[in-house]
Amino acid sequence: MAFLNALIAFIVTIGILVTVHEFGHFWVAKKLGIKVLRFSVGFGKILKSWQIGETQYTLCALPLGGFVKMLDENEGEIDPSERHRAFNTQTVYKRIAVVVAGPAANFILAIIIYTVIFIIGTHGIKPVVGMVTNDSIAQQAGLEAGDQLLSVNTQDTPSIKEFSFAFVRAAQAPAMQLDVRSKTDNLKTLTLDLKEDFLANPEQGVEQYLGFEFALPTLKPIIDQVIEASPASLAGIQSGDQILSVNNKPLNTWREFVSAIKQSDGQAMQLNIFRNEKIMTRSLTPRDDNGTLKIGVSVMAPKGYLDEWRILVKKQPLDAFLSANVKTHQLTMLNLKMIQKMILGETSVEQISGPISIANYAGKTASIGLISFLSFLALISISLGLLNLLPIPLLDGGHLFFYLIEIIKGSPVSQFIQQILLKFGVFVILSLTVLALYNDFFRLLS
Repeated sequence: MAFLNALIAFIVTIGILVTVHEFGHFWVAKKLGIKVLRFSVGFGKILKSWQIGETQYTLCALPLGGFVKMLDENEGEIDPSERHRAFNTQTVYKRIAVVVAGPAANFILAIIIYTVIFIIGTHGIKPVVGMVTNDSIAQQAGLEAGDQLLSVNTQDTPSIKEFSFAFVRAAQAPAMQLDVRSKTDNLKTLTLDLKEDFLANPEQGVEQYLGFEFALPTLKPIIDQVIEASPASLAGIQSGDQILSVNNKPLNTWREFVSAIKQSDGQAMQLNIFRNEKIMTRSLTPRDDNGTLKIGVSVMAPKGYLDEWRILVKKQPLDAFLSANVKTHQLTMLNLKMIQKMILGETSVEQISGPISIANYAGKTASIGLISFLSFLALISISLGLLNLLPIPLLDGGHLFFYLIEIIKGSPVSQFIQQILLKFGVFVILSLTVLALYNDFFRLLS
């Protein structure tokens, strides 16, 4: 069932993003008087075809892209009476407009989605500091348990999600300012000294990097769900089990249990559990999941236990639209920063994801709710728009690179040079595809 949900969510995601991207090319081409022969969503075998006016609209079997085919002398002979409507006969600036329109449509889609999200409102958890680790960045800055994080560099952070996003954006600087309200309602401004580059290893998470945990209501260490084939499942842990102790150290809260797992260093743990009025012992070894030790269980939480901690972040239409533009810009700059770090070798290429990971995330966000799925859709739309602007032949950015040279030298790049660079582009695209699929299968097997 999870596989089917992921597949459907993936097809919907790619279908929307590809259609919007190609519509950008299509709409601008039509507005400039260029003849569009075919508008295709997908590649390969045609599943459905419509002829509307001079354009054929097709839906194809492989939903991993699409294309807009325009009248072009480079692709065959054309009627002399229609030469003025061919793509290749247009001025270089018109061709640039058509090419840029695809990625631009993806950025516009992200702005529209975020505007809708901000108007509807998103639920979050107040960013209140819980346990602070000794000698951590957080402790050295003066953060204490009970502090509520109000803003990062004057950007309001009403929820944990907003704080995390604001932190990642500001983490490119060596220091940042935090406005904080203490548990005694005193306001204070603290400075975080960022010793290491967070973006070099973003998978560690904001909490681990800064050295604190967000506070949440106290929960008893009672198991809710157990993932099949996980360390907990293999050890015989069942839903409803209460963890009494780990390695003979008594536990009172779920947070203590999570801390014990983190501190196990991947070694075997002896658990005393309470089940059906009996105390029994189980042994398990946490599994390393991308640098985080996990045993494959979730906590049993009473209904409504987070009500006092929840907050609804909502904006008026104009403010929502402006905020959506800001967020789209911030995410674009963050993505550019990550690409730069990968090129310079300052961060791992393991963070490149392919269709399997996208399908996985699409399925998970869709199962959580509409807002989560829309947020994911906006994020992928930004990534797709940015990816297509990279100066790699075959991508829109590659065409823009050729047009820039044409503007500088006053004539088009020769077909010979273009063919050589296109072959290089194919090599780059195939290499990135293989790397992305390798990372996907590695995550899947892990």
